[in-house]
Amino acid sequence: MSSERKMVMGWVKVVVAPDVFASRVDDVLQDREKKYLSALQRSGEIMLIGPLADDTAGLVVYDVQSLKEAEELVERQPMVRAGLLSVELHEMFAVTYG
Repeated sequence: MSSERKMVMGWVKVVVAPDVFASRVDDVLQDREKKYLSALQRSGEIMLIGPLADDTAGLVVYDVQSLKEAEELVERQPMVRAGLLSVELHEMFAVTYG
């Protein structure tokens, strides 16, 4: 027996050159980003988030009802608003077996 639940997955990528990213990210922006993502994790809207092992991108799994809802969360993300990150969203299914 298995069950499926619709979710939204996002690929997170830096959209500026490394030196530009480094010059525009400060402690205040990093703190705002961490607080925002932490709040989404606590509320259950983010199920999983983290960088890939090779640091080429990041992955986030939103536990939301629609792609539109995930888009709204991304649009409010501090580093996205600052033009430093992009998040490419895709609908997916989380499958539980057993």
